[in-house]
Amino acid sequence: MSKLEYKVIVCDDDASLAESLAQRIVYASENLSDDNENYRQSKVELALVANSFEEVAGYLVANETTNALYFLDIELNKGIKTGVDLAEFVRSRDPNAQIIFVTAYDKYAPLTYRRRIGAIDYINKELPSAAFMQRLKETLQAAFDNLDLLSHVNHQYFSYKCGRHLQRVSASEIYYIENSTMQHKVHLVAANGDSEFKNNISKLDEENDFLLKVSQSCVINPDNVVSVDLAKRYVTFPNGDIVYFSRDKKKQIAALGEEQDQSR
Repeated sequence: MSKLEYKVIVCDDDASLAESLAQRIVYASENLSDDNENYRQSKVELALVANSFEEVAGYLVANETTNALYFLDIELNKGIKTGVDLAEFVRSRDPNAQIIFVTAYDKYAPLTYRRRIGAIDYINKELPSAAFMQRLKETLQAAFDNLDLLSHVNHQYFSYKCGRHLQRVSASEIYYIENSTMQHKVHLVAANGDSEFKNNISKLDEENDFLLKVSQSCVINPDNVVSVDLAKRYVTFPNGDIVYFSRDKKKQIAALGEEQDQSR
């Protein structure tokens, strides 16, 4: 397994229980590392030990957090928002979040399924200490495995922020991204629709190897080009959209056309 440090966020409205759980998570992580050499390089970082929905939400808004582990009490009695509400908020900010509910009540599990939270485990607070620690260790192992797998496939996805929400689209579905008519925004066109978000073409070109910059105002996904017209200097996509390329890109586009001919 890769050398990775995973952020952990704990939330329980009982401050002493939250602190105790945080320390037990660290201890379980150390045990996992000692007992299994595959996890020797996997470490946890206690990013936040909180007691309310608002504390966690505020932290996530102020600190861009991805691929973290969240241990949440379902009943946050001091506020109107529950741990299930918090899990939904977490998922909107961190799509790969590994959510674990630590609760004294199994009755809430069906609710989380209905709301499609996607929790990876439910740990009962009333478990005997040894059983609780074993369950924690197994849950950490599952979370580490999930995140390690995601780290190997993330290159297949393109992520961007639309308002407060983090969106993710498969790179293979993207056709092109062009400057928007709105200042400081770009317009993404994909197989499943389009969207606008804050960014710029130069930055997109620098940060995404699967995109090809064809002009000062547009990057394309060459894999989704269905035809090339070198004379008129444009490429066509499966939805019929046409994107023009600049003269200095003609050589690259010609090579793209040759690759297409060879693959047919």
